[in-house]
Amino acid sequence: MGSGTASNYFTIDNSVSTASGTNSAHLVDAGSPIGAKNSAIQISKAGSAQSWGSIWSKQQSFDLNQKETASMWIYASGNSGDTSVGDGMAFVLQNGGTNVYSGPGESMGVWGVQNSDFSKTNLADTAIKNSWALEFDTFPNTAIPTQPSYGIFDSAHQYPISQWTIGGSPTSFDVNGDGSSPSNQTAIEDTHIASNYPGENSTYSEAKVPYALGTNGYGPYYYYTMKHEGFLNEGPTSNSKLSDRNWHHITIQYTPPTTAGGDGAMTYTYNDKNPNTGLSEPSTDYATVPIDPAKFHLAAGQSAVRWGFTGSTGESTENNFVIFDQLPGQAQTEAKASLAAKSDPANPDEYINVGGNSTQTSSIPGGSEVKLTYTFGRTDGDEDWKSVNANLNIPSGLNITSGTITYPDASYKDSNDNKVDLSKMTTSSGGSAQNLPVALADGGLTMSGTQHATITLYGTAKNLATDQSGVLQPEQTSYFTGTNATSSAKTLEFTITPKINAKLAMDTFDDKGTLKVNYGSAQAARVVGIAMPADSTHVPMEDITIHPAINGVAQDPENLMDIYAAEMSPNFYYFGYDIANTKLRPGANTISFYATYGSGANEVTSTTVNRIVTAGTVGFGHTSGNMTFKPTILTGDGQSHMINRDGDWQLDVDDSLVKGSTWQVTAKTTGMFADGDNVAVKTPLDGSLVYTDAAGHDTVLNDEASQIIASGTSTDNDTTTDIAQDWKADTGIRLKINSNAVEGNYEGTIDWSAVNSVSPK
Repeated sequence: MGSGTASNYFTIDNSVSTASGTNSAHLVDAGSPIGAKNSAIQISKAGSAQSWGSIWSKQQSFDLNQKETASMWIYASGNSGDTSVGDGMAFVLQNGGTNVYSGPGESMGVWGVQNSDFSKTNLADTAIKNSWALEFDTFPNTAIPTQPSYGIFDSAHQYPISQWTIGGSPTSFDVNGDGSSPSNQTAIEDTHIASNYPGENSTYSEAKVPYALGTNGYGPYYYYTMKHEGFLNEGPTSNSKLSDRNWHHITIQYTPPTTAGGDGAMTYTYNDKNPNTGLSEPSTDYATVPIDPAKFHLAAGQSAVRWGFTGSTGESTENNFVIFDQLPGQAQTEAKASLAAKSDPANPDEYINVGGNSTQTSSIPGGSEVKLTYTFGRTDGDEDWKSVNANLNIPSGLNITSGTITYPDASYKDSNDNKVDLSKMTTSSGGSAQNLPVALADGGLTMSGTQHATITLYGTAKNLATDQSGVLQPEQTSYFTGTNATSSAKTLEFTITPKINAKLAMDTFDDKGTLKVNYGSAQAARVVGIAMPADSTHVPMEDITIHPAINGVAQDPENLMDIYAAEMSPNFYYFGYDIANTKLRPGANTISFYATYGSGANEVTSTTVNRIVTAGTVGFGHTSGNMTFKPTILTGDGQSHMINRDGDWQLDVDDSLVKGSTWQVTAKTTGMFADGDNVAVKTPLDGSLVYTDAAGHDTVLNDEASQIIASGTSTDNDTTTDIAQDWKADTGIRLKINSNAVEGNYEGTIDWSAVNSVSPK
């Protein structure tokens, strides 16, 4: 509640016709009892006996046909050393003006008051008419009259009133039970919260002690009790939750009737916000009572009543303060805060949530880039949220370097160009937080509908000494305060850890793993490497990530623990990375690795190392351009003749297979045909190509089956073998001519194949 609230929303009548003296209610500076620098309404003052105070809304704005919410902080205490405080205060709804008051002491200015001579009185007539009140009673009136132990003999021997235990007040409000019989009544011993209709006869019960001596002679002694609806026991005076020098929050929620002529409902919940943070917390200290709109005797077409606070003191006194954070009939608001840290320096838009039970992280290293976001706005209500400004409390472990404001109207620009003025930031006492007041919209932002605004702050986490395990940053609550409502939001607690200084060493090995496989086989390659701290810093294996790439294509990162090289046990930090054969290309493949540790600004990256993995193959290298046979003159002798090759043929086989693999070269042909251009059908040679092995065995080559011409076994080294080098004049590929061969030039094609026939086990 801002300083202008009293003039904007409240009326404080300095004198009331039904009360003596001056209204003690006034506006005071409450400091920051709950984090928000607000003004408070003081209803009564410690040391001022027989005083009264009342403050009322200017308009009858509590609509009984609508849902309404009022929430406030209340405070009660006597002066230091006071052993007795009283009497309390009451939140009141009433259909009337501001010139109303009932009486001092236990009445709290709203309930009915009995005459001092204990005479018969209609208490409802002395109370505030057409009203409902919620009392915060700090002075239990526990007296119940009792008879003397020796009894009453006859009317001639009646005992004076002093011989009865009647207490000091004719009105014993704080009693439960049947008012017509003192023996059935129980005193309320503790401070309490309760409610009822002050101006209704049904609220009070009349009781009497017969034949007592009063100020007017002999006669009955009357006293009255009050029905306590929605009773909440708040403990004995010595340990009171009402007058304990602490701020307590209460929320009052009204629900209108659902049928014509029916009752509404009022729920009041005590201690539902934390006084240190201002944030909501669970409370079981609540009650719900029916509200009958007919009790307010509203005129036809009228549905709204006035609301306010009354209070009074008797011989006991106290300070009573109220700070509203939600005025009835005004704006309903909300606010939330979040902290995020940059997770990837290479990606400026990637942040992760920080704090509390976040599934992303509860700690960040020193130096991390951070973003604080505060979003606040209006959700409902009868009025705009008016003149809103922010008071931010920022964790002390953050260095804030800039900030921006996003207004509901994107076209709006304030005098500071929508930038947060960081020069206003101060360190709180004790150094646990940094306070930053933010003036919005050049004097206060007004929001209507469901408008929201956002304040975004940017900075870094402060660096810590490397010998610190981490510094906890407690939750911090910020406040968004308007003249008619206040909302709060907190950042969750988190830890700042030291910036990591470890360096990672990275290497792979040429004598471990499987660095050579046959291309196209089922065998996977395996690279064994190591990634470990390069200094004495301890880095858990599970915190190291390996980033592989195959021929320049990045692969999925692997946690070192997931690919730990078991064959290197018990040594630490070794990894084994398997590469499926299908990911390799024939020949040399470059497998690259680098390792990382930490994240965000604290990420450590090793150098990149490469290892060559060979996917072995067998194939043809250099071969003779044209393979010819010696020219031959047909003799016509009717015999077959074998024609040798014309010169040396060269047919190289390049072998890079795994040691122990075998390979074969095969050949087949469709034969030799007469060389003729533009001939539809070529004439075949009456003869054939023949392979003669070293033992002199001849095999005719055809196109039905491939003939093995050569074979070999792979070694550790890449080799080249000329399979034609050892052919002699009577071995190798030769041409056989039959007797019916016709003179001419003939040519043909040999299909050579080099295959990996057997892979090593």
